[in-house]
Order: sequence, then structure tokens, then C-alpha cells
Amino acid sequence: MRIASAGLILAMVMAPAFAATPKVTLDQGALAGVRTDGIDIFRGIPFAGDTGGNQRWRPPTPAPHWEGVRDASKFGTICPQSSLQDGKPAEWTTHFQMSEDCLNLNIYTPALTPAGKLPVMVWIHGGSAITGAGSIYDGSRLAHHGVVVVTINYRLGLLGRFAHPALSAEQPGALLGNYGLMDVLASLEWVRHNIARFGGDPGNVTLFGQSSGSVAVTALMASPLSKGLFEKAIGESGVPAQLDYPRYLSRDLPGTPSLESDGAAMAKKLLSDDKDVTPAELRGLSWQTLLKYQGTLPPGALIPVIDGKILPEATERLYAEGKQLPIPLMIGTVNWEQSLYAAFKLPPALIYRTAPKTVVDEYYPDLQGEALVQQWLADVGFNAPVRWIADANARQEHPTWVYQFTHLSPAAVKAGQPGAAHSDDTLYLFQRLDRANLDFNTPAEREMRELMLGYWTRFARSGNPNGPGLPSWPRWAASGKGATQILDVPAHPVEALMGQHMKLHLDRYAEMMKAGSGH
Repeated sequence: MRIASAGLILAMVMAPAFAATPKVTLDQGALAGVRTDGIDIFRGIPFAGDTGGNQRWRPPTPAPHWEGVRDASKFGTICPQSSLQDGKPAEWTTHFQMSEDCLNLNIYTPALTPAGKLPVMVWIHGGSAITGAGSIYDGSRLAHHGVVVVTINYRLGLLGRFAHPALSAEQPGALLGNYGLMDVLASLEWVRHNIARFGGDPGNVTLFGQSSGSVAVTALMASPLSKGLFEKAIGESGVPAQLDYPRYLSRDLPGTPSLESDGAAMAKKLLSDDKDVTPAELRGLSWQTLLKYQGTLPPGALIPVIDGKILPEATERLYAEGKQLPIPLMIGTVNWEQSLYAAFKLPPALIYRTAPKTVVDEYYPDLQGEALVQQWLADVGFNAPVRWIADANARQEHPTWVYQFTHLSPAAVKAGQPGAAHSDDTLYLFQRLDRANLDFNTPAEREMRELMLGYWTRFARSGNPNGPGLPSWPRWAASGKGATQILDVPAHPVEALMGQHMKLHLDRYAEMMKAGSGH
């Protein structure tokens, strides 16, 4: 089987236009993109200002203007980052420039006319909020199904989630800490004002993302600052699990320092033991120095913190209290989220901090050792919070749809995967520049691709993934009685998937809610 390399795919998407150059004029200035295989593509459009220098660790500023026609055939800069594995830049990043002036987006549209009024899908990439870029996801495949696709960059790592008492004192009343989420909000504002010029309907925007991108989607769906910015949401393998792991901007908890305390520890290490570190000194650190320091920290995704404004309280609590946006939600996981933990040897004692061994043994009787720890972490980090949020959304009578992606590509079968790994589902929606892509040279693979594209774009169009030629997908019913759509060939619903595991965790969440845990 032939699998295209990341370099080959990059060369394909960076190739010259094959037809007349598409042009769009915005208030910022004029753009010239490229047309490839019937899709008009505009790359590297700034949606906010430079976040470097004195603008570091501040809310995003308005997008810049330019004179003449801006070349939108090439990708813009990507946000500073290093690999999760070894702290060095990933190989794919060498194809891009890296800079703190990185808040730009890419647009893929099949109908470049304001009369198009096509559904809009805004993609937030994953990567633990530490690595990745919207630029590595080619949205042409989705655009061929009649939607306008927008992929965005947002600040990552310590540049995207950071606080220090000096920065907080400098900006009283400002949004603080969750800078990556602020960037997503700024991109949605830009889309609202500009997407009609690209054939999109600004009143029909679906925010979707995977892993830390899905964390951002579900967090912003619960944020009071998101009102009017998107009408539907899709979360793939990620929600802010804040009942089990609450983190605050400035409030320390036993064993869990606040983001400000983390920032003070960094300043002490990199600058001075003196507590009177200034904002100018913090902003004077190079981003390379910040990345090097970040590499010394324990591994893990950078979940947004409870800051009192973007996130007034724990996300699960906001959903349970009915404070999320009243919109349709499609949300799910893959059946081997454990792939994230397979490379680590984690002791079973790790899970007994959350539940007594007797309880774990009762609800997980057939698992032990590393398999038990991996399943527990997948349930606590992915499966259970997804269903908690789905239940809460359904109880408010907002249309809700839950899935589990289980399909194994020929490459996954050859690799001996026990299930669909974290992010395998994205390969059926996008061509990716950072991974080997799949061939669709078998009927089953083509059917799986069209199934995913059909469900995702149908949901973006109407808030319901069902449509002609697609297997029926039942709407989610709350309280653990919902049917999960298994995304495989053929797709089919399953009632009460992971029943006893989910009962344990959903009951735990209910008890924490009563006790006020997470406040």
C-alpha cells in the first residue's frame, strides 16, 4: 500500500495554482489565493496582531492592514513550539517560519461568492496545546462537500497559557491566562465579520476540533464570551476535565498550584529570586528560552484554567448548570484513547488517588496492571467527561449526538493496533502535513471517508448528522441511556456503551457536584 509522505503532501498543497487566481478584498486589504481542484484556497491571513514583544501575554489586538494585494498562496508563520517527545521542533515545522506573529488562518472554499451562504467550519488543531498548527490540516476534502473550512493558529505552550502576579497587577480587569482561548475567540470574531466574502454564511458557523482543539471547543461552548460566535460544535477526543483536575488562575489548591504560582516559579528559575520581577523582564525572555524551560516541565496537555471570565468555573459544572451555549453538539472519542499512555509505565497506585482500590476492582474486574491504568486514564480523561457533557447538553434539550470512532485502516491493522488511536479519525477528514496519510484504494476505506465527511458536513449544515445515504444516527438521550454511534463500516448505534465504567465516573461527578468540588 502506498502512503504519501508528509513532504510529498506539503509539496502538493504548496504547488502553484492550476487555474485563474482567486481574489478577495477585505477591509484589511486585498488577497490573492490559489485554486486547486475546484477549491479556492487562501493561506496565512492575519486575524489579529503580533503577540510578541510588549504584546506577549496580552489579549489579541486587531488584525493588521496592508497596501496592495497580499499573496495568500503561501502559509503564514506558525506559533513557537517544540515536539512533545524530545523538546525539539518536529520535522514538519521546518517547512514553516516560526514567530510570535503567528495569529493567521487558512480558508478553503468551493464557492467564492457572497451569495453562496455556505456552512462554515472553523477547525482548532490538537497537540496538547503545546504543538501543532492549523496550517498542517488541508481542508479541501471537507470543502468538496459544500462547506467553507477555516483552519487557525493559536498561541501554544507557555505563550498560550501563562500567568504571573506582576502581569495580573499590570492589567486589572483584563482577560488573563488563557491566551490560546482568547486567540480562538478573536478568530471567530474575524470569521463573523469576513467569511461572507469567501462564500460562507456568518450565521452558520460550526466550531470543531480534536484533542486539545476539542478541549477548546467544549470550553468555549461553556464560556459567556462565546455568545453569537458559533451555532454548532463538534468535539473530537477532548474536553476540559476540570472536576477531577481543577486548575485556577490565581487560587492555589492542595497539591495543585495556581497558574500564577507556576509563573512565579518560572520567573525564579529564569530571572531572579527577587519577587519583584517586572512584566518587562518577563516579556524580555526569548520564546526559545521559554520553550527550553517548558521542556523541563512534566508532560501533559495544557488544559485551560478557571479564570473567572472566559471560564467562570469548572467546565463540567457550567454544563450541568445549563450555562453552555444552547446549540447542537456532536461529541465523541476513539476506542483506543489509551494510545496516549501506551509508551509509559504507569503504576496502578496512580488511580487509587481518585477512587479506593475496592471500588476500582468492583467496576474494572477484568483489568489489572498497565491495562487497568491506561483504561482508567482514558475513561477519566476522555470517555466519562464526554458523556457528562453530552448528558448535560441533552438534559437542556439541545440536540446532542455521541460517537465512538473504531475503524482500523489497513495501516493500523498492519501496525497491530488494538483499536483506533487518538487522532486516527482526523485522517478521514483532512490531508495532514505532519503525518503519513492514508490511501483510499479499497471500497471500505472510501466508504469510511465518505461516512465521516458526510456526517461532519451534514451536521454543519443542519445541526443533525443524519442525511440521505448515511446510516441512521440516533439522537443522544441523557442519564446514561443514550445510543453511541459506532463509526466503522458499517456504522451502527450501541446502547449504554462502557456501561459500568461510565456509571462509576458519572456517579463520582454527581457526588463532586453536590460537595462543591471543582469550585
